[in-house]
Amino acid sequence: MRRTITAHTMVKNEDRFIWFAIMSVIDYVDKMIIFDTGSTDNTVAIIQSIIGSGYEDKIIFEEKGDVDRTRLGVLRQEMLEKTETDYFMILDGDEIWWKDSIEELIAIANSAEEPLLVAQHYINCAKDIFHYRKPGRDVFAFLDKNEASTIRLYSTKIPGIHCGGYYGIEGFFDGDNNEVQCGKYQISWQKEKYFHTSYIQRSSNQNKDLKAFSRMSKLFMSYDYKFPKNYKFPEVFYETYPALVCSPFKRNIFSLRTFGYFLLDTLRLRLIINLFRKNQYQEGK
Repeated sequence: MRRTITAHTMVKNEDRFIWFAIMSVIDYVDKMIIFDTGSTDNTVAIIQSIIGSGYEDKIIFEEKGDVDRTRLGVLRQEMLEKTETDYFMILDGDEIWWKDSIEELIAIANSAEEPLLVAQHYINCAKDIFHYRKPGRDVFAFLDKNEASTIRLYSTKIPGIHCGGYYGIEGFFDGDNNEVQCGKYQISWQKEKYFHTSYIQRSSNQNKDLKAFSRMSKLFMSYDYKFPKNYKFPEVFYETYPALVCSPFKRNIFSLRTFGYFLLDTLRLRLIINLFRKNQYQEGK
């Protein structure tokens, strides 16, 4: 049975990845509600270009202006109240889906099981798009304790479902004010992951990037590994995109972030060398 989905997207200064995030799912969902909360880079222009390319009937876009942390939860509730589909999907401006991932999510939603919640793991970039954190570093105990995970698909059939809290601790609750992910409702898991760019620069303008909530705290998040040269990034990264959109693979070698990581990498290398020398010294005694 085919079930309908509305994607909910809240953005501020996301012009590096918002085109890729939207285009990775737009042809798989029935509706998309996008609220901009005060972008000053090219985010709004990019969203408008997507709408004008044939998605006028699918995307509801509203500019809400600058908002505080408490207002974000109110806006998520407004999105929910505008939703008329079987499910809603949370799609942040830093979340890009592989085709296999979004197709699996749709298949689960359309399954005979008719799940109320669908959770997934994700790959968390840090430093830049070519580096990532090991899976166990970003975990939520109520889901998978061993790997970064979250819930991105919610059924509107959960009795009284609504958004509560404010940015950073907002969540979805049922009519009895129980968090929906805390055991009362069964969670279905998908196998495929999505690509998460939360810890890297999300606006083409460094100063504007840091004006969005929590970006400063993510400025120098450490990474663990580098992707292999033959790594297959989400397919949408290789598609033709408008001139307004930056290449996802472009590096800003003159940014504060790049300079900071250069210092951190130098320090890391020195620590490794010193540890190696210490071990060699101990073995030679």
